[in-house]
Amino acid sequence: MLPRLGLGCAAFGVLADTTSDCAVMALIDHAWCSGIRYFDTSPLYGSGRSETLLGRALACHHADTILSTKVGHRLTAPFGTRPSPAERRMDFSARFVVSSVGESMARLGRETIDLVVLHDPDEGLLDQALDEALPALRELQGRGVIAAVGIGTNRVDTALRAIVRAKLDVVLVAGRHTLLDRSADTRLLPACARADLPVILGGLLNSGLLADRPGRETFDYAPAPAGMLAMRDRLAGICAAYHVPLRAAALQLAGRLAGATTLLGPATVEELKDSLAMLELAIPEDCWRALDAVGETDAVALR
Repeated sequence: MLPRLGLGCAAFGVLADTTSDCAVMALIDHAWCSGIRYFDTSPLYGSGRSETLLGRALACHHADTILSTKVGHRLTAPFGTRPSPAERRMDFSARFVVSSVGESMARLGRETIDLVVLHDPDEGLLDQALDEALPALRELQGRGVIAAVGIGTNRVDTALRAIVRAKLDVVLVAGRHTLLDRSADTRLLPACARADLPVILGGLLNSGLLADRPGRETFDYAPAPAGMLAMRDRLAGICAAYHVPLRAAALQLAGRLAGATTLLGPATVEELKDSLAMLELAIPEDCWRALDAVGETDAVALR
């Protein structure tokens, strides 16, 4: 059973002034001391840096921690850097995913991993992920190397096709159950509920547009289109009328879904402290009703 709250470790994969090793260790330590026990990472995040630092920070907490990592991205960039789109190489072959799990365990300092996720098997890669990678991961699961297998994507259609074709243990979807984009709500989330599939919800701020801070005007890691900015402003106006920060509603939305795990994605201790404080704020039901009414707009059509 996954906890209701987890820490996504993508933001501190890439080495920067705000994510020095010491800063990352402090962030993970604060998360632990705040009661967070589930941590999600990937070899892609900083080309191994996120896994390495997470393993180092949690070295004394093996028995009490739930870890998930991912497979599917070959490491093509130097440690601590982010590969450009042109540099990215995807591979869901059985041989690669088995070796990838082994390398992740070495970086994490673990002999087993709680959850391994098929990472972004989109653009024609889903067949290989389900036909080659998934059986290989199930074999590792049968040997006790990993405890569960899931899929992670920001594409609703990919997740839907996967759960129709294959038996999975978990679905991780990013950015598709947010104040701006509820495209997972119509079919994916009901399908997961019918299949009794646990759901992890990440990308709650849509890469910054819901962060309620100056300069954060990207949606899905690209400049937000005018229609999306207008929708954000309308949501912010509703929140302001109830004296609620926009980011508080954005972070709390996932927690309103029964059984779902909310995955935070802070880059610093200060951002984590702020996120935890936002999760504790009381939001009136009238505010939620007004936000839900806006959420019925098809955000995808606004792009």
